[in-house]
Amino acid sequence: MKKLLIYLMLAGSLLLFAHPAMAEPLWQMEKEMNVNSLSVASDGERIAIGTQDAAAFVLKPDGTPVYRFEAKNVITGVSMLDTGELLVSSDDQHVYLLNAEGKPVWSKGMGKMVKSIASTPDGEVIAITLFRSNAVHLLNKQGETVREIPVGIEISGAEVSPNGKWLAAAGADQFLYVYNREGELVVKTSISGSINSVSISDEGVAVVGSSEDKVVILDAGGNKLAELPAGDVITSVHITGGADYVAYADYSGKYYVGSLKGRELWSAKEAGAGRQIRFSPDGKHLYAASDKGAVYQYEVGHLLEKGKQAAFRQKAIQYGSIAAALLLAAVLIFWTVKRTPHLYKRLWKDKYAYIMLLPSFSLILVFLYYPSLSGLFHSLYDWNPGSRSTFVGLDNFRRMLDDPYVSKGTVNLLILVVTGLFKTLIPPLIVAELIYHLRNSKAQYLFRTSFVISMVIPSVGFLLVWQNLYDPNIGLINQILNVIGLGSFAHPWLGDADTALWAIIFMGFPFIGIMQLLVMYSGLIAISDEVIEAAKLDGAKSFRIIRSIHLPLLAGQFKLLIVLALIGIVQDFGSILIVTGGGPMDSTYVPALQMYYAATKFGDLGYASALGVSMFFVILLITVINMKFIKTAD
Repeated sequence: MKKLLIYLMLAGSLLLFAHPAMAEPLWQMEKEMNVNSLSVASDGERIAIGTQDAAAFVLKPDGTPVYRFEAKNVITGVSMLDTGELLVSSDDQHVYLLNAEGKPVWSKGMGKMVKSIASTPDGEVIAITLFRSNAVHLLNKQGETVREIPVGIEISGAEVSPNGKWLAAAGADQFLYVYNREGELVVKTSISGSINSVSISDEGVAVVGSSEDKVVILDAGGNKLAELPAGDVITSVHITGGADYVAYADYSGKYYVGSLKGRELWSAKEAGAGRQIRFSPDGKHLYAASDKGAVYQYEVGHLLEKGKQAAFRQKAIQYGSIAAALLLAAVLIFWTVKRTPHLYKRLWKDKYAYIMLLPSFSLILVFLYYPSLSGLFHSLYDWNPGSRSTFVGLDNFRRMLDDPYVSKGTVNLLILVVTGLFKTLIPPLIVAELIYHLRNSKAQYLFRTSFVISMVIPSVGFLLVWQNLYDPNIGLINQILNVIGLGSFAHPWLGDADTALWAIIFMGFPFIGIMQLLVMYSGLIAISDEVIEAAKLDGAKSFRIIRSIHLPLLAGQFKLLIVLALIGIVQDFGSILIVTGGGPMDSTYVPALQMYYAATKFGDLGYASALGVSMFFVILLITVINMKFIKTAD
């Protein structure tokens, strides 16, 4: 058994350190500045990059620079043509056409800063959007204005389908506008959140990246086909011309490929925020750019095929697991029948009792055990419900070691554990002893009832009362300090990082927990009177009786209360969430609150599962130690 544990520890250590490394950039700017635009030639032989450094670069597929073009301001857009020419837009209010050597063929002043540029591969349809402009300007390859399409609202960006049949414009009013070749509006549809990026295929399938951490896929009629979730705000989207796959980048530096059915097929994480993403025309390569001035190249053709195979294998594993479980259950039933032939007769005899218990056990399995096992399983994944989840091994657990909120929360949790155990054991024990030593049984009943009545107060109401007590302006605590002449001690108790945690600890003073009080009191009245009388005959006084008889015989109650208190303290974040939300800064953070925020605020469910699993093992370890070292007196 010891050898098995050693092997498991070694395997865990190897998994911990064997994490996937980030890809090497295909190209890197000398300055770590934002890449604003990205374009790939139709033959895949050239990649154009527009940067915050007022320069556009053209590269070969291996990252070798071809030329560099300097504008007078930030480059806002680039578009490669199939002739090797390059269209460039800039904040210097100009649009440029460069030949294959990077020499200007023409430049056109637009009168305003140019926000974006998009074109067909032949350059016959060029779409321009301007700052503070409510129209999309269409140019031909000679730089002549062909048409202005009045949208009626400021445009944040526009894209043209490769065949020039469709124009998609992202409105600042959170609407997507799609126009045909003649400039007629064919689709106007609302999008949840601000539209940060848009792309459209030859078939009119539109892909929209929103500020609500998702990609929306729409058909040619504007009907929603699917959604692809992401881990952060979407910064760039691209769809292959044949509408086979969707690529998208988010602000966390993650790059994805998904299907039109809303399934994530592939993802990669790089340093910095993701800014641009583009497929090669054949869809086999993916180019991505970050705000660190890096451009990455991924061979996704075989990866997508592997993704399909992995999805098939995952389904096969799921169905195989179900079949194996059914087979195991059948074998177990056969074995039990063989070993205990009369067992099922006894079960059948009490069948109605088991039928009555079945609903309770079913609910426990579905709502307690299944979520726990699911959390353990998904803690090893970058979990994205409804789309592809990527196996990351122990990366989520390793990430906790570098999470400053978890580090700070762990320190806070240790303080809460120490003070919480004191509040759980000492005040209730003192009050239980006082009630126990009352000579009048009616007085005992009165005090017990008085304490128990307070249990009807809702816990949220209790927290809000204390929150008002701590209010720096109208709170009772500061008001009392002012009345008694100690106004200099008045303080924003919950608003100061130095006092917020201790203010939370002090809530509930004088810390007489009703359940703890009843457990202690029930333990005291269960002590035999003969034992107490014998001690008194031996000359023992009250304090000696408490120390030598009460405390040893209450060991079982102490053990129960310690376990329940530790579980409650480690798991609890509700009081902190309601009173401070973890602030000010991170002064009242605890790991459970980070788990809640990771799951609900940031959608990082795999990391949240890892935090939950870690807390489970901490509670389990503490419980085992408690059961081992706190002995129950017989």
